[in-house]
Amino acid sequence: MTLTFMGIFYQDIKERKVFVWLLLISALCMGYLHFNHVLAMQFYYAILINSVVVLVLIAVLFLYAKMKLKSSLEASFGLGDFLFFMAIAIGFPTVTFSVLFSFSLIFSLLLFLVLKNRLRYKTVPLAGFQALFFGLIFLLNWAFNFTNLYQY
Repeated sequence: MTLTFMGIFYQDIKERKVFVWLLLISALCMGYLHFNHVLAMQFYYAILINSVVVLVLIAVLFLYAKMKLKSSLEASFGLGDFLFFMAIAIGFPTVTFSVLFSFSLIFSLLLFLVLKNRLRYKTVPLAGFQALFFGLIFLLNWAFNFTNLYQY
């Protein structure tokens, strides 16, 4: 799974495009891990709640793009970013999702601020930076077993 994250990171940095099959593989792998660590009903409730959170966030982004930026959502937020958000929503219980999702956004912002002069494109490769963050989280957690990512 970490290889898929690194593939997403590489593609998003290089071309600002990510293969849909990479996003699908990451969603399936994270969903599989999540499903195997919790009860089925907890899994389904978590996906429902996390998806609603993502959809509300997208609605807010849509309104912000329309009213403040005077542009379309597609001009400021990519489909790959949305699909990666949904993959993450499938991958974790709600509390873990909320914490990791928030920190991945902060990580992405800080990384962009550090690297913006070196990047070929001047837009944030959000899915790529978040994939790097989650890849590091999985690697560190597997190596050092800090916490149970699937604990309720």
